[in-house]
Amino acid sequence: MINNESEKTNNDPYFRNDPGEGLQRITSYTFDIENDFQNWKPWRTNDGRVLPDTNSTFISIDNPFGNGKLILLNIYFDPGFSKRYFGGFGFRAPINSSIPVDSHTYIEFDFYYSKKAINKYMRFEIWSTSTGGEGTQANSGSHGTNRSQIYIRNANLLGIQNYNIDYRCGFYNEETWFKNTLSTAIPVTSGNWEYLNIDLHTETDTIVYDGILMLGDIRITKADPNGIAIPDAVNTKKYFEVAPIKSKYNKETGFLIGSDGEESVSPDSIGGYHYDIFVSRVNLKPEIHQTPPQWLIKEFSDFTFDKELSEWKIPTDYYLKIRDSSHHNKLHGHCLAWINQSPLWMNQIIPENVNSIQWNQDGLFYSGGYKITKPLIKVKKEIARRIYFDHIMYVMRHFMSTDARYNSSEQRGIIPFHSFDVVNSEVHESRHNFLIQKNEYEWITSLKNVSWLMAMSDNDINNTYQHYMYLLFKYAHIAVPNAQMAENYKKNYNDPEIIPEYMKLDNHDKNGSIDSYINSKPPLLVYNDYELVTSSKSQTICNMIKELNIAWRIDPLYDGRNLIECLGIQGHGTINPFLATNNMKAISKLAKLIDDGFLDSICYSELDLKFPDYVPGGRAFAPDVMNQKQADVLGYQYALLFKLFDKYKKYIDHVIIWNQYGAGWQNSYVLFDHEQMASQAYYAIMDPDKFIQGHSYLDDYFTGEYEIINSIK
Repeated sequence: MINNESEKTNNDPYFRNDPGEGLQRITSYTFDIENDFQNWKPWRTNDGRVLPDTNSTFISIDNPFGNGKLILLNIYFDPGFSKRYFGGFGFRAPINSSIPVDSHTYIEFDFYYSKKAINKYMRFEIWSTSTGGEGTQANSGSHGTNRSQIYIRNANLLGIQNYNIDYRCGFYNEETWFKNTLSTAIPVTSGNWEYLNIDLHTETDTIVYDGILMLGDIRITKADPNGIAIPDAVNTKKYFEVAPIKSKYNKETGFLIGSDGEESVSPDSIGGYHYDIFVSRVNLKPEIHQTPPQWLIKEFSDFTFDKELSEWKIPTDYYLKIRDSSHHNKLHGHCLAWINQSPLWMNQIIPENVNSIQWNQDGLFYSGGYKITKPLIKVKKEIARRIYFDHIMYVMRHFMSTDARYNSSEQRGIIPFHSFDVVNSEVHESRHNFLIQKNEYEWITSLKNVSWLMAMSDNDINNTYQHYMYLLFKYAHIAVPNAQMAENYKKNYNDPEIIPEYMKLDNHDKNGSIDSYINSKPPLLVYNDYELVTSSKSQTICNMIKELNIAWRIDPLYDGRNLIECLGIQGHGTINPFLATNNMKAISKLAKLIDDGFLDSICYSELDLKFPDYVPGGRAFAPDVMNQKQADVLGYQYALLFKLFDKYKKYIDHVIIWNQYGAGWQNSYVLFDHEQMASQAYYAIMDPDKFIQGHSYLDDYFTGEYEIINSIK
């Protein structure tokens, strides 16, 4: 511990004593279940996808675990009957006298549940009608920004990611029950609340006939106006006044360091100065395929698209600028296939032989998608495969060839990509939780099975070689082949079982040859997903990768590479005492896969950190200025993560920070502040040991994390 008082306020980013407790939250309003419950009403849910469920009810009961009253929710939902993926039930509690709210207003309540709740519920949604004030919504309480969500999936209910504490609170209805205090800030800048609405959403396609949950001590809290605030953190050096991050993290020392490239990447910009590999968050997603190809339009007349648009809208200039700004810059492509940001015409496609638009009785098919466009169009799997084969060929060869067929040229030259996310986030949000318990090798039924991808497999989904995940990665190998792939393609061209007819229809080869597309360094092919700190999800993905890569080795087109070469871990993390060691468990599992030859590497593809309300210093929303304790907590968490990355650096290809400065995804914090000044996070990753040792007042919060990671050999 640093004892010199002068070091408490100096500008040395590597040392600070505890700057104080700061503003504590106090209760500004308590909902009176005892005396006011008769004024509470069932209410429609705020989520437009969820209808009010009149079969569900809520009542007031005596607290079976203590004093006072609780709200008991009786939930009923049958997705087959309702024809909806998930259900919802909401209630509204009036506020006796409307109260002013701001960005430091929180809703808190105690949540009681038994083990029967596991895998049945998705989230609470908290919202309110408001009057007056900037950024508030109308009295109708319509779907908008004045709401917040608290996820209560398996990992959250069991406390696996929340301090690993035993939450048992008592025995009720012949079951052991658990209690967890939930809280959330509502992102509203100002206004007055007249009501509080609490919605409960069931898990996707889950039948709930006897769901019983309880809520208690529902309250609105705010920061104590009479408290002593922690001073703001002061960042003193611009990005060019500190050492480049890439001078410490690079391919020679371990892994590449990168960021999104939405800002400038010239050598004197923050991006060019600090990073080596760049990705765009948005501009290569499948929606760049704006209209169906002409052959598809001729065959089907019902596709919905703007006939004034060209088929493709590829941001070539964006990637040319990065390529030409420095010979050392590398490009990552995000992404070729994803449920979101796919063109509306593609969303219309469904499998020919799968009639249900929900999971079937075997829990296998799910033809849902984001913003599905009607009318839905059934296509044969050969047509669906042709569509995506053409999509991947065009996007990858547009950049990595000089062929005019793909709107490229010798004059423009190749735009070399280091890596591509072939498929993004295809494992379902929660099904892995219980499916992996039934079968430790399962993965197929844990996928989202997005309809236009599912159509590629149709009723052959259990055949690994016909599975859309296998085919999508196989297409990417063909798009930018190595010499072995090109030779195998030529050798097997006349075998329709190996090179089917749909691959030959759109001039993607030259008389059976793809030799002109050979690249001595094809891009690394990545499967990208999130929440791999959840054990069941990381196991599901390991199962998928291992099975697909083993199958690929005996494919006649096998090119000596793994089918899936890299696993991208979306590192949109929430600061908590076990974030680093939870990541350590996931990485160690993946490292075993790499050691066994079933994967080449991993990467952290989208790294930023979000502040929950329970961390020291309180919640913060980037790009807001942090107080000193928040800044130190952020730095300590980044230090632990990069200490971990360094321990496993031989397995990591690259780490990408999800913004160059300011705010990342969902108001998360990155390494530089909104004025491009180096924050505590920057100093923390540049010398993790020094930073952690100089902020020992946070050791109790991050209990044992540093010692555990330090002990990794």
